[in-house]
Amino acid sequence: MTTPEQNMAACREFNERVLNEGDVSYAEKVLRDDFVDHSPPPGGAGDKASTIAMFQQMHEQFPDSKAEILDMIAAGDKVSIRTRVTGTDTKGFMPGMTPTGKAYAMETIDVVTFDQDGMNTEHYGIADVAGVMMQLGLMPAPGGSA
Repeated sequence: MTTPEQNMAACREFNERVLNEGDVSYAEKVLRDDFVDHSPPPGGAGDKASTIAMFQQMHEQFPDSKAEILDMIAAGDKVSIRTRVTGTDTKGFMPGMTPTGKAYAMETIDVVTFDQDGMNTEHYGIADVAGVMMQLGLMPAPGGSA
């Protein structure tokens, strides 16, 4: 059985290797085959393969993005992580959108679960996509215009 501290260390390594370095093959090693993403992006199946494809797409779409862990709390087999992702919209915020060339910062909150062998079994997450769209001028701010 892994400890909460080991699970937090696994999250730090995942953040560095997959999100910051773009080493998507690392995700293949640490997500269990029956992994479930309970909050997949639109069109995502929420399984291991679609999650790995999402990480690949993120790396291609935002090659300069960096994810900084701001807070992390672990208890039992779960870890909660608050992260700030920064980058530049050089390829379009979402596929098919025109690039704005603007910088963005997006905060996310993720909860991941580990099995007794330290493999990631499931994920729940929330990302401030609307906030990024407002920063990029793709969506009006409340009471304002784009």
